[in-house]
Amino acid sequence: MKVLGIDYGTKYIGLAVGDTELKVAAPKGRLKNGEGVFERIANIVRESKVGLVVVGLPLTPSGKEGKRAKEVREFARRLKDHLGGVEIVFWDERYTTEEAMRRISDLPPKRRKELKDEISALVILEEYLNSL
Repeated sequence: MKVLGIDYGTKYIGLAVGDTELKVAAPKGRLKNGEGVFERIANIVRESKVGLVVVGLPLTPSGKEGKRAKEVREFARRLKDHLGGVEIVFWDERYTTEEAMRRISDLPPKRRKELKDEISALVILEEYLNSL
């Protein structure tokens, strides 16, 4: 099954796509968060024949949900209305940004900034796929 990984951010939303059978994932880019973002994500889900969406849930270091996790849950709730029954699951995204930045640390600062969101989504999705 095709899977879409999402790293939610207030400015940008990072995306990655993967496959549960092959257990591989690839970055899919980032979208500017704002008007029309739900429709754009729904189009990607339809075009890529995605059967599951994995959304990174930012927990505190102790594993609790804070204000940011509530924002992500609200985003996912609103996204679900646009996905025509595609299931959304949450994945603990603690330390995924640090892992993403480690992976792209050799790139120039501007390029790191551009790739951070989609590589974070990739890490989230890889962790999810590896748990299956």
